[in-house]
Amino acid sequence: MKIGIVKHLNARPLTWGFEKDKKNRIVPENPAILKDYLLNDEIDLGLISSIECIRNEDILNAYQTTGVCAREKVRSILFFKNLKEEYPPKVILTDSGSKTSMALVRVLVHEETGTIPDVKPTDSKIIQEMIENGIGSHMLFGDNALLAKWNPYFYEVRDLAEWWNELTGLGFIFALWASKKPLLVEESLFIQSLEYGISHIEEIITQESRLPEKIVREYLTKELHYMVTEEDRKGFFRFGEKCRDLDLL
Repeated sequence: MKIGIVKHLNARPLTWGFEKDKKNRIVPENPAILKDYLLNDEIDLGLISSIECIRNEDILNAYQTTGVCAREKVRSILFFKNLKEEYPPKVILTDSGSKTSMALVRVLVHEETGTIPDVKPTDSKIIQEMIENGIGSHMLFGDNALLAKWNPYFYEVRDLAEWWNELTGLGFIFALWASKKPLLVEESLFIQSLEYGISHIEEIITQESRLPEKIVREYLTKELHYMVTEEDRKGFFRFGEKCRDLDLL
């Protein structure tokens, strides 16, 4: 099978088994692009932004046993609130990798202010340069968020999973496996890949050289979780409702 995997650290435990199985052809990309690959029949399975499973529920089968989930902290999806400019901002420059995160930051700002900001997908290098210069409010996703640096004089940085949990008391699902109908596969396929990843977690951790080992271990084993809980599903349902109410789908 051709399997689309997210190329960021946050998905490694989920995808490791697929990556090491030579029977599969692996296509690494951001979840937003993997959704297009699925819809265009360019891959058989893909790990995609959870909001796309809602938007395309008539076209895609979404598998809700495993996914990229968080409760109190996700670390790799950050909103950079500019302390020297008006809030809420009229526009947030966002990393384009995750459509779920782009919608979630709009939901969260609306919950806090009653206003829905626009979002503008922007090259992460440009966003990082603007953060360095204290200009604008932004969102970064995945490895770009993990590696980001900022001046606290200019920015209050908010973790989106933590923010969501503060408002709802629920977990959140950022990405799910999906296939295009009529293809339907057994959930055990995703569980087996995850179990392989968990059993080789030290290998995954040691291969990540950009961050301190302690941070990587805490991130992958404590902050994120990959078996979807009932609390995560409730949070996912609540998120879908809010997106519909705000016409974000």
